[in-house]
Amino acid sequence: MANVDYKKLLSIFESILLNNGFNKTDANSCAEIFTENTLVGVSSHGVNRFAAFIDLIKSGHIKPSSKPTKENSFNAFEQWNGNLGAGPLNAKAMTERAIDLSKEFGIGCVALKNTNHWMRPGYYAWEAASKGFIFICWTNTIPIMPPWGAKRIHNRK
Repeated sequence: MANVDYKKLLSIFESILLNNGFNKTDANSCAEIFTENTLVGVSSHGVNRFAAFIDLIKSGHIKPSSKPTKENSFNAFEQWNGNLGAGPLNAKAMTERAIDLSKEFGIGCVALKNTNHWMRPGYYAWEAASKGFIFICWTNTIPIMPPWGAKRIHNRK
């Protein structure tokens, strides 16, 4: 396997994202997430996932200029619409929002719909931890991998 310098990989990802409709700030932020995931050894949610991410942009399943919008707020609890924006950027924004809510209320809980793959959850947990916060995140998806310790996926009929 070839080694690529962090700054070079970040630059490559950023350039490709700029050529696919992202503004400079969002391209850099998204490229940073893919690069960081690769750097920590989770290539499945870094360099190996990047081509599929670009395909989703080209097919219209990811809209580079879309931003999440708040739909409901109940003090420390909020519901947001991702508007098919880039999953990593939506997740990063919602992480920051949960942190802001927890500063105000002692806890922050954010639900997000209409988004797409947000890559490695550990990225967002480390972001929160580096600011002194405990962070729990989860997602729902189709059954694509067996639970821990299982030998197969259980498909309900």
